[in-house]
Amino acid sequence: MNLKTIGEFGLIERLKAGAVVVPDKVIMGIGDDAAVLKGERGYLTLASTDMLVEDIHFTLATATAREIGYKTMAVNVSDIAAMGGIPEQALVSLGLRPEQPVEFVDELYAGLRECGRRFGVNIIGGDTVSSPRAMVINLAILGRVEEGACLYRSGARPGDVLLVTGDLGGSAAGLDTLLSPRPAPPEAVTFARERHFRPTPRVAEIRAALPAGGITAADDISDGLVAEIYTLARASGVGIILEAAAVPIAPATRQLAAIYQKDPLDYALYGGEDFELLLTCRPDKVAAVQKAIAEVCPTPVTPIGKVVPAAEGITIIIDGKRLPLNPGGYNHFR
Repeated sequence: MNLKTIGEFGLIERLKAGAVVVPDKVIMGIGDDAAVLKGERGYLTLASTDMLVEDIHFTLATATAREIGYKTMAVNVSDIAAMGGIPEQALVSLGLRPEQPVEFVDELYAGLRECGRRFGVNIIGGDTVSSPRAMVINLAILGRVEEGACLYRSGARPGDVLLVTGDLGGSAAGLDTLLSPRPAPPEAVTFARERHFRPTPRVAEIRAALPAGGITAADDISDGLVAEIYTLARASGVGIILEAAAVPIAPATRQLAAIYQKDPLDYALYGGEDFELLLTCRPDKVAAVQKAIAEVCPTPVTPIGKVVPAAEGITIIIDGKRLPLNPGGYNHFR
């Protein structure tokens, strides 16, 4: 058996066994957007990390150093947002080719600091090593959340409404414009490139929503909406019904899908790297959550389905027909 056979998530399951050897302060270890530790003065500590590898997550032919830095910080901040938390501190580790210009690293850190300033995150340390073949950047982040307010993937219950922030599929459309440029409206290309390289972690949105109450589970959309639906459903032991017509897709994303002869719904369902939040919410609290978020920022919050008992499976309604929702999304090693 090799890594291709078990895939990224099979590997993670194997690595979980015996990983926590001193459990006193560990509330949640491997298995959510961030680890959750006992903190101080009524708070829990959140910890997460993400690694970006050249020619897997980005190419130097299509991304600037500043874009790589910004995105690295943003994807980690998004993990803290998915737990309901406030991001605070980061450590950055780099693997760099010796011949890379110092100015490249300056710009990389300019992107990291730009995103850090936007979300109040300090860069407090890290490591640098030589990497002769591919550039690697890894960021570890710490945050905090009030005791009792932490959101997990495992809290969804039948009857909950499935919500998503923002719109989906823009990052996947942006990747197509980078890897296979075609004549397209400049404003659509700019929109999609921004969605791909400069995602907006939904910290303000989730912090505004928490006092409204009713949110039962959360996950950020890194591997694609469908992949996160499966992850959340598995963690909560529930089924999901997704309404295809309700999935929010921006006009620019639809324009680019037509140019690339793709279904915009496929971008939204399987594209990934949108870093929006997938939430489940008690039905009587949906309006309050939408109102609370609208009061602090213009991000839409859209109902896209509902949670059902696990026996009903994971399905999608398309043109009035309820069909199985095929699993998919990004999976390392496969």
